[in-house]
Amino acid sequence: MSRMIRLHRIAGLILVVQLLIWTVTGFYFSFMGREALNAQQNYHAAPDRVLAIQGRYIVPLRQLSQLGDVYEINVRMRDELPQFAVVYDSAHRPRHEVGRSRGDGLQQAWFDAETGQRWNTGAVLAQRLAVDSYLGSGMFNRITDVRRSHDLPRWPGPGFRIDFADRLQTRVYIDQVNGDVVAHRNKHSGLTELMYKLHFMDYSGQRNFNNVFIIAAGLFSLWFVLTGIIMIIRIGRQGGFVARAGLQYNASLFKRLRTRLFGASHKN
Repeated sequence: MSRMIRLHRIAGLILVVQLLIWTVTGFYFSFMGREALNAQQNYHAAPDRVLAIQGRYIVPLRQLSQLGDVYEINVRMRDELPQFAVVYDSAHRPRHEVGRSRGDGLQQAWFDAETGQRWNTGAVLAQRLAVDSYLGSGMFNRITDVRRSHDLPRWPGPGFRIDFADRLQTRVYIDQVNGDVVAHRNKHSGLTELMYKLHFMDYSGQRNFNNVFIIAAGLFSLWFVLTGIIMIIRIGRQGGFVARAGLQYNASLFKRLRTRLFGASHKN
């Protein structure tokens, strides 16, 4: 029992520290707000462009036949360029996998609808896409070719980073594979990522809310509560919650109670 009490106290100290971290980071999230946390103060979702009906599109039949089972082919505009977005299942032809996983067991690949070739976002197009997604007053500063970025640990890359000269130091990431605006980031994003790591105990930065650390913290907290209940029951059975006049630390308490209830005649 003494060992369990010692471990319970140590666990309490550890949990107090983590509770303090949760409180501070939670206050930070509430104070900053969702838009600032996502660095979207200057973000603008560009409206979908109308497809040119008279446009002549080239369907990449040979490439599609190599992908596997094709489920969807969607046409969309990337700036002024038409693009095919193909959803397929490559389970039977893994050697020909050229796209990315959607997370539902299917893959996705992108093709240039004007040439029928694999889509590849160039630096000029990436800059135009970034400017279209930007609402701030800053001017375009520079564009950088990036393979991966610590700003976006879950993004596989490659792509481009476009920096704008504004007070937030906004930077926009464009995916080279499909031309998507991956995210906006700014000078507050580093602190925000740190707060996410501390709050969700996700030190890998993958925004995984079911990681091994937070599961262990949940089990650890459960053990702390159960051992606390066991100790309370044990102390109660031993009479630890019954106030007795004979105990040295209760003597003065009972003397004051007698004085208030029965007057000065019961002092002795």
